[in-house]
Amino acid sequence: MASKDHFHSVVASLQPVVHGVGEDQLGSPSPCDDWTVRDLANHLLGTSEAMRRAGAGEQRDPQDPWGTSGDHMSAGWRDDLSHQLTGLADAWTPAEAWDGELDGMPKQGMGDMAYVEVMLHGWDLARATGQDLVFDDDAVAQAREVMEQIGKLGRDQGAFGELVEVDDDAPPWDHVLAEGGRDPRWSA
Repeated sequence: MASKDHFHSVVASLQPVVHGVGEDQLGSPSPCDDWTVRDLANHLLGTSEAMRRAGAGEQRDPQDPWGTSGDHMSAGWRDDLSHQLTGLADAWTPAEAWDGELDGMPKQGMGDMAYVEVMLHGWDLARATGQDLVFDDDAVAQAREVMEQIGKLGRDQGAFGELVEVDDDAPPWDHVLAEGGRDPRWSA
């Protein structure tokens, strides 16, 4: 199966986490170095919309094509993020969303990056706020395959943290987290 086949299940798993973040938790640390929960939510708001536009073949903001600048938070940020994540999954579900290039980059790679970005930052958000997040086994297997292909490149380009060592017999999701520069044992 491909990432597109799991996007909606991944987003469905994240919805309770998004809505479970308390206002009093926005200043809490996250597994992402130097980011609070608010910083992480802001990043997800920006990148999920930018990646949605890329998947939908829509024009991205020329000043901020990846949605990594500015403040995207509002009083209704949870609902905004919930809708954007659903829109992201919708945009990347059609097979044609994965064809061709955008800005000289293969859309297949962009879609796979969006897929693991949502999963990794979803875990970051859950872990930082003391919530449980479980993805189905097939979604995790796909994420592991993607990270085995792009993990080193992502780390070299600064998209992921340094590789974290985990035991060979660690659960598959721990391997995904480790490839994405996350310590599966991280806690707030």
